[in-house]
Amino acid sequence: MIETGGGPGGATSPRAGFTSVDGTRYSGTTGGRREVELPGGGRVVAAGDRLRYKVYPELDAGLSYSATYVAVEVVFADGTRLEGARDQYGKAADAAGEGAAKILYADQWNDVQVDLTAAAGKTIAQVVLVVDAPEAGHEFAGWIDDVEIGPAPAEPDGSDLVAYVDTRRGTNASHDFSRGNTLPITAWPNGFNFLTPVTNASTHRWPYEYHRANNADNRPELQGLTFSHQPSPWMGDRDQLTIMPVAAAEPLGDPAERAAAFSHDDETARPDLYAVDLASGVRAELTPTDHGAIFRFTFPEDAPGRHLIFDTIDENGAFEYDGNALTGWVENGSETGRTRMYCYGEFSTAPTAFGEAHGGRANARAATFDVPEVTLRIATSFIGVDQARHNLELELQGRSFEEIQAAANAVWNERLQVIRPEGATPPQLRTVYGNLYRLNLYPNSHFENAGTPDAPEYRYASPVLPTNGTPTARETNAVVKTGKMYVNSGFWDTYRTAWPAYAFFYPALTAELVDGFVQQYRDGGWIARWSSPGYADCMTGTSSDVSFADAYLKGVALPDPLATYDAGLRNATVAPEATEVGRKGVETGFFAGYVSTDTEESVSWSLEAYLNDFALAEMATRLADDCPERRDQLLEEAEYLRRRSLNYVLLFDNDINFFQGRRPDGTFAKAPADFDPEEWGGDFTETDGWNFAFHVAHDPRGLANLYGGPRGLEAKLDAFFATPELAVKKGTYSIVIHEMVEAQAVRMGQFGFSNQPAHHIAWMYNYAGAPAKTQAIAREVLDRLYVGEQIGQGYPGDEDNGEMSAWYLFAALGLYPLRVGAPEYAIGSPLFSRVLASPLGGRPLTITASGAEHPYVQELQVDGKQVPVASITHADLTAADRLHFTLGAEPSDWATLELPPALTSGDAVATPLVDLIPIDPNNPLFDDTSTTETTIERAVWSLPAPGTPTLYTLTSGSGEAPSTWQLEASTDGSTWTVLDERTNETFRWPRQTRPFTIKTPGEYQHYRLTTPTPTTLAQLELLH
Repeated sequence: MIETGGGPGGATSPRAGFTSVDGTRYSGTTGGRREVELPGGGRVVAAGDRLRYKVYPELDAGLSYSATYVAVEVVFADGTRLEGARDQYGKAADAAGEGAAKILYADQWNDVQVDLTAAAGKTIAQVVLVVDAPEAGHEFAGWIDDVEIGPAPAEPDGSDLVAYVDTRRGTNASHDFSRGNTLPITAWPNGFNFLTPVTNASTHRWPYEYHRANNADNRPELQGLTFSHQPSPWMGDRDQLTIMPVAAAEPLGDPAERAAAFSHDDETARPDLYAVDLASGVRAELTPTDHGAIFRFTFPEDAPGRHLIFDTIDENGAFEYDGNALTGWVENGSETGRTRMYCYGEFSTAPTAFGEAHGGRANARAATFDVPEVTLRIATSFIGVDQARHNLELELQGRSFEEIQAAANAVWNERLQVIRPEGATPPQLRTVYGNLYRLNLYPNSHFENAGTPDAPEYRYASPVLPTNGTPTARETNAVVKTGKMYVNSGFWDTYRTAWPAYAFFYPALTAELVDGFVQQYRDGGWIARWSSPGYADCMTGTSSDVSFADAYLKGVALPDPLATYDAGLRNATVAPEATEVGRKGVETGFFAGYVSTDTEESVSWSLEAYLNDFALAEMATRLADDCPERRDQLLEEAEYLRRRSLNYVLLFDNDINFFQGRRPDGTFAKAPADFDPEEWGGDFTETDGWNFAFHVAHDPRGLANLYGGPRGLEAKLDAFFATPELAVKKGTYSIVIHEMVEAQAVRMGQFGFSNQPAHHIAWMYNYAGAPAKTQAIAREVLDRLYVGEQIGQGYPGDEDNGEMSAWYLFAALGLYPLRVGAPEYAIGSPLFSRVLASPLGGRPLTITASGAEHPYVQELQVDGKQVPVASITHADLTAADRLHFTLGAEPSDWATLELPPALTSGDAVATPLVDLIPIDPNNPLFDDTSTTETTIERAVWSLPAPGTPTLYTLTSGSGEAPSTWQLEASTDGSTWTVLDERTNETFRWPRQTRPFTIKTPGEYQHYRLTTPTPTTLAQLELLH
């Protein structure tokens, strides 16, 4: 049943154990309980002892997961075993229990820990491996490694919340299977720089690999400590500056030659400190400021040499030392908007030599020292060397390593203290505070203080404006502007939970963050869809629209709410000239009501647009009260966008009961017999038709009506969670992408929780009158999918800029921002018996739950008042002192009779606006595209039959936009009635579609539009 040698081939470190060079393989055929003895035994158990092991169950071809029904158990000298043992996640620690709990990932290493305190005083006679799968006849195989019995390390006492955070969580991942795909970042919250160790100093994607890049002894090797700005490995890093201590005789520059092995046990990886003891005998430490860091290197007394290597990932960089300071620049990466980064550093002692490193890249430089301890204070700037020096003077000069770490520790503790659970387990505490850390890493400041601490003058090198000329060794060629800009947010990911979490936990900070992105609009005319740092042509939807509207509607005091809205309005009404900004496919999509299949991922583009339109409509409605000078226009835009957000019904194919794409001629892309909802790609972004079957979070009742009502929605959701993801139907993808296998690993049907499009789906049961199913699924996700946090895992998929983290934080409180853009939260099932949520600057909220070991809500009270519905408004939540849940082991009828509010009420399918004017491909005004235009002073047209428009739209062209006009109508073509008259109107941008209300609508067949001077128009609609 077992043999020793090698390791799993599909792991992040192929053909080796977890830490051993040779793992132990188990295999066989299921059929009753099977066990085999492992080395070990003879220890007398002491209080505080634990059993810990790593296990890698291989996924069998039949998907029986038989290899996950595995455990290491101990047999005591008296013949007994540990009864009722639980692992660190509270699951039964025997083989049958581990398998039934689905807590072990297949084709991944898993960390299992079992407290042995209950057996204190007993002698362990045997250590055995047990396989106990419920079904016979399945072949199974897997690997065991690192079986250890000994005292468990002490847990943090709660006085320093930073101590719960392991920044390596999420790094034991790869492009083939993500368990976070993060970096072990030490940084200031929302900081200008990241600092990370790197095991590969020649890449801008996965520079730190927890396990995958291990050496022949199965140990990771450090190639440097790096300044980073990476928002995601898929976007890549930029302007990486690497520093590596070398204790060899020669200052080795080649990353592979200078690499030094280490053990993860010898790392300290915290937000405020990274430290590592290397096999070379060097101890390296760093702690951050906003724009810099202090490094401390301690070399062995007998080291052949003591060198610091300064390097980049390519040869685009230079470093100099003038006898007083280190200066230099780096310019690497392929990200849109990146510009040169400059550095200025000061050593604690002058190097005895400074020059070229031996080997490696030609621009690598080495500083050599004759003392065992060297401290380096270094700061960076995107503006120039002088500003980098100023940043050092502001943040680092005259401060010790310990003082700088204490400052970083204090600011991180302030961010982390917004959630204080009671009775949480150590894994839960590590997960809560690790998630808050990830949430607060992003987005990132891009500005610098050119003034003093008391009189700051903030400036930034703009990543969204064209550069001027060529940068020099001391000064950027970027346009330097006054103000604050923020970067690094993938809004397609973060709008769902991260931005709502900012608004809830950090409202004052959120105001600054939002305005920092609105600064992109002020500079470049748009907010990036995926800021990394500039305008990246990546992902679907302009989801800063809903992110920022949601914050405004929740009372965040935005510095410039009108500009924030206008940035979204441009996305919602203007067809962009460039693919890097705005929405795709809207040249025709604005008029057809959907993005056609001429645009890739058309359904995703459309459904995301409807949600963003809804949020902008809600924002415009609220703004109308705050901005009387634009009240009428805002209300017109609100009505238009709100009605447009109902266009999701146009993509729902009743013949297949799914959303699917439409061709430009309006026909559905696939015949019913050809549509497979399990097929990935095509009209759907990073998933399949199943995971987009519920993508109407802004109008769940309207979605339910498409499925026949709440019961129909419940049945559709049931089918979704019952249909397995097999990770074989790759569709339009050329390979099986990592999201497919991660979704399969979730083991909850089609529920691809490993990726963002699925994150709201479980909460839709609240709108089906089945909130107990929301509660059960959310609890299962919390219990089962955020595991492995002590071996570099911790997530079920990519942790994108805090989004995967914020999902956990909300769900653990029993809340979820389902209808982003509406100031409310769906109700779930709180994880803790008591938790204090203390938003910075807000009212503390205590959430208590009797029976918290159970998932099902029996009752909810807010400040003693019964709540019968599975939602709560943001205003009520932030005004409350206490939410009290009564939880039970069985579903109840709580919140089954009254459904939460939605855009649609009642049973009718939503009715979007319809253009009464037939498409005329020969008339630029009526050809349903803004790519054509015509210049008019009068346009006259007739409808096929009389109609009653309530709104009309005009779309400007490239020439003179209309400012004054008259819209008239007639029943006979002779006698004309003025329907609407406008003067001094403004179209802010070319190809902008503006709506106008007809205040006294009537039924007419003939219409004309008259302007006093020639006017260029691209499109005209009469909407009903």
